[in-house]
Amino acid sequence: MPTVTPKPQHDSPSKLKPGATLRVEDIAYEVQHVLHRPLPGQAAPAETLLLARCLSGRNASRQALIQCLEGPEDSPVLRHAHDGGKLAQRMDHPHVARVWQVHADSKALYIVSEYLAGFDLETVASFSAMLKRPPLTSFVCFIGAAVADALDYVHRLEDDAGKPLGVIHRGVNLANIRLGTGGEVKLSGFDVMFSKLVGRRQTTTNALRGDLAYAAPEYVCHGQQDRRLDFFALGMVMLELLMGSHPLDDPYEVVPQPPTGVSHEERLQAEQRPWLPLDVLAQRLMSFSPEQVELAALEQPDAVVAILKRALEREPEKRYQTGAEMRDDLYAYLNSLPVPYSPEAAVEEVRHLRDQSQATVRRADPLESLT
Repeated sequence: MPTVTPKPQHDSPSKLKPGATLRVEDIAYEVQHVLHRPLPGQAAPAETLLLARCLSGRNASRQALIQCLEGPEDSPVLRHAHDGGKLAQRMDHPHVARVWQVHADSKALYIVSEYLAGFDLETVASFSAMLKRPPLTSFVCFIGAAVADALDYVHRLEDDAGKPLGVIHRGVNLANIRLGTGGEVKLSGFDVMFSKLVGRRQTTTNALRGDLAYAAPEYVCHGQQDRRLDFFALGMVMLELLMGSHPLDDPYEVVPQPPTGVSHEERLQAEQRPWLPLDVLAQRLMSFSPEQVELAALEQPDAVVAILKRALEREPEKRYQTGAEMRDDLYAYLNSLPVPYSPEAAVEEVRHLRDQSQATVRRADPLESLT
């Protein structure tokens, strides 16, 4: 392969265009697509997301996803993203997205990860919403089992001396779970992780981090956290896919009841604005009972309902205690099916949803096929 000598980069990441060369430390990348660019005047940190081709180093010719965060160096979001990325670099698991580089310079913080061609679950959910048809139960359990396996690995991480790091992912949601074109399932979103890694800067006790749309009640209401938060979040992801909407979206289905002795905005604050006010979110979570989980999953097999109810228990002691437990229950259901469910079947399910949703758009707008 010929030696690549990229042109010096002078623009900030938010101004980069396809074809530009970006250098992160001693590795050069060619920008292929700008997946996200911050709006003018957006509050810091401003995020730019790039799809790029690696031009040098051991990953040369492979595609990379580059998250660029611009803002003050002392920004809590930037500091935690840096620490989470560094921790993710230690990880090596088939269901965990690999992080190649974490580097900060005068322009931005760069987190470079492997790119997995395929679909994230947020896209899958949008296909389903368009068709008003959820993915197959077997598909949801296949994804759930892989993510539970990834969480089991993440939770058992140790430092170089063999001491448990106490990792909590805190970012399990639709956008951070991806299905590759070969049926690979990868978990990402490590910028909001908690760990006891030496040198890691800890979040202040009253700052709630992560995607609170999937957070467990003890975290939203009291700021209490351990690895069982992640099983609640995974249960929420699975139930959302099966329902076709977020389980807490409809206030008529989940009637808010003021939780006893809980202080919300006065004691706890979200580091980033949540989708609902904290008091409303806490009320809905405290009202979300096993009976409502069962009602939401009414048409699902009994084994799947039992898994969801256990993952979504309000009391952490009643939830899954390890990712291996949840993974094994999900695989037990999949293994009970008359026809084994395969990675190829998962890919075919998403492609079917995509093709059906595109056909729906064309029928709704006949001019679409002419453009």
